[in-house]
Amino acid sequence: MIAYSQKSPYITHITQRLVIDIGGEIDLDCSTRHSREHNVLWVKVAKDQINGSIELVGSTLIVKDPKVSLITQIKQDSSQYTIHIHSIQEEDASVMYRCDLNVKISANSTKSKHQGVEEAQSTLIIGCFAGGYPYPRVFWRKPNNPFLSIGNALDFPSIKKKDRGNYYCIAENGVRNDTSRRVSIEVEFPPIVTTFQTKVGQAVNYDAYLVCHVEANPSPAITWTYKGVELSNNQHYWISSFTTADDKMDSTLLIRIKNYLYGDYICKATNILGAAEITMTAYKTLYPQCHPHCED
Repeated sequence: MIAYSQKSPYITHITQRLVIDIGGEIDLDCSTRHSREHNVLWVKVAKDQINGSIELVGSTLIVKDPKVSLITQIKQDSSQYTIHIHSIQEEDASVMYRCDLNVKISANSTKSKHQGVEEAQSTLIIGCFAGGYPYPRVFWRKPNNPFLSIGNALDFPSIKKKDRGNYYCIAENGVRNDTSRRVSIEVEFPPIVTTFQTKVGQAVNYDAYLVCHVEANPSPAITWTYKGVELSNNQHYWISSFTTADDKMDSTLLIRIKNYLYGDYICKATNILGAAEITMTAYKTLYPQCHPHCED
């Protein structure tokens, strides 16, 4: 599903070129439809340069030019914004007054961030609508990636965990600064369990460290087992787990080695989407081995 506005804003009439005597006065009209939720801008352009002396934001005119005043008629479906200029001088002949609809965008997706999207099982379309005059160009980008695609919809036929993160819908029409909206994608996937060392050696009465790395979303439950028995913290074992990055955790099993504690240990991670495990072996050495922390 893509979010589109049913009634796009547009300008129905702008006063064109008029001939006025020196010292006279003039009304410039800008009529719009469906513009109540958008900013209407009257800007003064002199010799191709925008002059900030006149700016209409909503129904408020910000004026530094004492010759200019504002008359507005704002209705549900149509509005009229009229600027009245008096004491016309010869230098005003080179000035153009321009009425614009400022860009405003909205964005949504088929699933919210908090629901999550299951990896490889879901098709996701992020929709982005932008309105304004001139009609804006819409494109998509990610942080550290200046361009992904052009258009109102960003389509993921089969979502992958690499697709998670923030996406930005950018709308531009050359009137003012670009307008953007952020959409976050959260991808759910079963655990992946890895380790840098599948075999760890240590001498009797010294500490051995087994470490497994887990990547999963939602966050998994991590357990350690030895000879079919789930371990807990006691005089022989100490288990600690901590988050290292988004969707990533490290779990460490410290073993105060005795002769009867050598063998295979299993690190297992489980969430609602599945489970994964890896086996690590503690083996006996004659001399004590330095664990990773003793090198710090």
